[in-house]
Amino acid sequence: MKEEDRKLLLTWLLRLVGLLEMLAFIAVVMPRAWMEASHAWLGLGPMPEGSVLMFLIRQASYAYGMHGISLWIIASDVRRFRALVLLNGISFVLAGPVFFVIDYTSGMPSWWTAVDGLSCACFGAAMLWLSRGN
Repeated sequence: MKEEDRKLLLTWLLRLVGLLEMLAFIAVVMPRAWMEASHAWLGLGPMPEGSVLMFLIRQASYAYGMHGISLWIIASDVRRFRALVLLNGISFVLAGPVFFVIDYTSGMPSWWTAVDGLSCACFGAAMLWLSRGN
C-alpha cells in the first residue's frame, strides 16, 4: 500500500473512531431512566444506585467524547500530529489487554469482554501500521 493511501485510510479511521467516541457525550446528559433501560437491555440486571456510579458514568463519557474530538483534530493532519498518532496507537494496543482484564474481572458479558479489548487492540495496531513512514 502506498504511503498516500495509508495516510488517507488513517485519516478516515481516526475520524470514524473519533465520531464513535463523541457519541459518549450523550451519556453526559442522558436521563438515568435511559441508562437503567440500557443496563437491563445489555443483560446486566438492575443498575446499581449511587452518586459515585453516576459521577463515573458521566465523567468517563465526557472524557471519551473529548478524546473523540482530539482524534478528529489529529486526523486533520496525521503527518503534523504523528507523535500523537503513535501515542494513541500504543495506548489503544495497551488498552486491549487492560480492558479485557477489567471487563473479565468485573463480570461483564463475554461478548462485551471480547469486543472491547479486541477492538481497542486492533484499532491501535491499525493506527501504528498505517502511520509507518509518515
